[in-house]
Amino acid sequence: MSIEDLRGFVSLLEESGELCRVAVQVDPVLEIAAITDRVCKAPGGGKALFFEQVKGHSFPVLTNLFGSYRRVAWALWNDNLQTLAARLEREIAQAGPGGAEERLRRLVEAPGFLPKLVTQPPCQEVACRQQADLGMIPALQSWPDDGGRFLTLPLVFTRNPATGRSNCGMYRVQIFDGQSAALHWRKGSDAGRHHAAWQARGKRMPVAIALGGDPALIYAAGAPLPPGVDEAAFAGYLRQRRVSMAKCLTCDLHVPAAAEFVIEGYVEPQEERLEGPFGNHTGYYAEAAPCPVFHVTAITHRRDPLYPCTLVGPPPMEDCYLAKATERLFLPLLRHDHPGLVDMNLPMEGIFHGCALLGGRRLIRGLWTKGVLKNSRLLVACDEQVDVQNCSEAFWRAINSVDPQRDVLIEGGRLGIDATGKAGRPQVVEDDLVTRLVQQRWGEYGIKL
Repeated sequence: MSIEDLRGFVSLLEESGELCRVAVQVDPVLEIAAITDRVCKAPGGGKALFFEQVKGHSFPVLTNLFGSYRRVAWALWNDNLQTLAARLEREIAQAGPGGAEERLRRLVEAPGFLPKLVTQPPCQEVACRQQADLGMIPALQSWPDDGGRFLTLPLVFTRNPATGRSNCGMYRVQIFDGQSAALHWRKGSDAGRHHAAWQARGKRMPVAIALGGDPALIYAAGAPLPPGVDEAAFAGYLRQRRVSMAKCLTCDLHVPAAAEFVIEGYVEPQEERLEGPFGNHTGYYAEAAPCPVFHVTAITHRRDPLYPCTLVGPPPMEDCYLAKATERLFLPLLRHDHPGLVDMNLPMEGIFHGCALLGGRRLIRGLWTKGVLKNSRLLVACDEQVDVQNCSEAFWRAINSVDPQRDVLIEGGRLGIDATGKAGRPQVVEDDLVTRLVQQRWGEYGIKL
């Protein structure tokens, strides 16, 4: 399976019956989001959506591209996530000495996976500098009380001024007008640390925002990678082929050569402006808060570009399926450092790492130390034999096993429930002979289920 860019991915989805085209005109303010919300909540996540005519804009909008287990696996150049996770676990075990993070860094930084620089990239087929206008992009307003229109699937590129190392993160962007926007990142994120370093120097921080490109890199931008692991190299490792990058026109940042749009610009050291409110996956609005202001210096794009975005809101949503990819791919890393971990489940209601169900004993404090679950607000650990992929069983076991005085941990605003310790006790199960008898005689009973 080879998908070099968003267009190849869209073609694959259409050929496979996973894409629905909407031919009538739709409004990017609320209407596209309302349509997408209904589709996301269909069984199995619904189809990807291609809105051909968007009110007030010349370019089509794509939503729910990654809204199913099948499509997320395809985006990572595999038929299923478990096959990819098995490869990762095998290669982590063979990657030499050190912890999981060190081994992962060694794997992805192999020469065959590091990004390659190309000239005359597709993302620069059309270039706008003096006439650059964010209004050309059909950004969505998803919820009635949102503070404006947002880019919700952006790849935001920044650089550490001391080391020169770049980061690609997925941070929402609120458009203010044709030449300015707000960048929303946490202070502890890689981009937040880069911003602080540029502020300390009193210098403008170059920033580039890419929309589209290789689907594996879109996933990697939002994945909870260890600090210093290059997202483009990680995407190259996942797909076993280097990602093509290109130098921006007005700064020295590198962006995906196959991106649909690239927005180049900068952030002044101390300039902020209120961003939000923003309808979030919690089901509530994130309140308006000061964020760095991004100023546009150039916009480049492909001929006839596509605009990809995602809807954020109450689950299940597209980001839930991306979270399940993280669950499967980062489990091997956690198991390397915590051998007692049998399995984990990131329930869709928890969105990424707000909550995790764990199979294995004496895990919680160690998982809070580092890794993908270090910021999880709720960890629930069950005995090894409990199927944590079955939420009903896991919570039933936990609720009936926990001793609140002994088994509840509260630390740094996080809650842990250690519901282990029941292994070896007699379980209530049917007699095998009677089970077989009832199966054989079921037709005689006249009971319809």
